[in-house]
Amino acid sequence: SVGITRNNLNHPIFPTMGSRQSWDTEFNGGILGGDGKFIRHMAEATWYVPVGQVGGNDPGSRPIMFALGLTLKGGAVFGDVTRFPFSRFWMGGVQFGEQLRGYDETSITPDGYFPERTRDISDIGRLGNAYLQMTAEYAMRFNDNLSLSAFYDAGNLWKDPYSIDPTRLYRGAGLGVQLVTPFGPIGLDYAYGFDKTNPGWQLHFRMGPGF
Repeated sequence: SVGITRNNLNHPIFPTMGSRQSWDTEFNGGILGGDGKFIRHMAEATWYVPVGQVGGNDPGSRPIMFALGLTLKGGAVFGDVTRFPFSRFWMGGVQFGEQLRGYDETSITPDGYFPERTRDISDIGRLGNAYLQMTAEYAMRFNDNLSLSAFYDAGNLWKDPYSIDPTRLYRGAGLGVQLVTPFGPIGLDYAYGFDKTNPGWQLHFRMGPGF
């Protein structure tokens, strides 16, 4: 694998300013040997800009910061990845694969939306060889440990990179709270999935360094 990252965000978890861009490529097979023969590309770009603050004028006090954020992500697998199914992509929810709030875990598939526990599709059938995902966020940063946000997610999953259609994305929007605890960052999101079979609200719990 080979990758490159540029990062000047002003905070690792709750940024209010700066940007981060990364590109990673993984190779399997060919002159490298191995049981596969594929190349996987993944790219991500994030930007944050401050849009105001409240307080912080007194000595020793800290302001509540407001920021707008935008994250764009995409991935594609080229070649034969049959023996490495989990080098492909999942989408939906917040725990597995690519995030899309307002939807069940892994419910966004190359063949459309399928709820988490339905028997109409296999687990392998939920995997795709290409995806696009975006998040727009309006964040209120109270301090280094607490943040509230309003967000809009959109994304989709495809069978192959040649089928990517940015005009066909599943959409979700809602409110979230993120908290840094002694056990690590945790988050709660309440999001509305607009493009489910039955549109509605869904609660998500997140744990880990990545928000």
